[in-house]
Amino acid sequence: MNMDASYPGIAEQVYRFESMEIPSCDKCGSGDTAIIQVGLVGRTMYLAMATTKFKLLPNYNGHGIYFCNSCKAQFGPKKKMSG
Repeated sequence: MNMDASYPGIAEQVYRFESMEIPSCDKCGSGDTAIIQVGLVGRTMYLAMATTKFKLLPNYNGHGIYFCNSCKAQFGPKKKMSG
């Protein structure tokens, strides 16, 4: 998979997400968690496919900035929306 040809620097981004320390789920305790990112563009879709620590939502729903891959719950602080 050579994503860097289309998206220069994406391999480094995947590495940063994989190295990220994300809190365990406050609902089920699982450590299999991800940080939520918003938007659907080519680069973010590739990142979501390449690492489980990146959860992609088309629109932010206000339920927390983290996602549990085990129980599928959002948790953590709420992100403030601008505008």
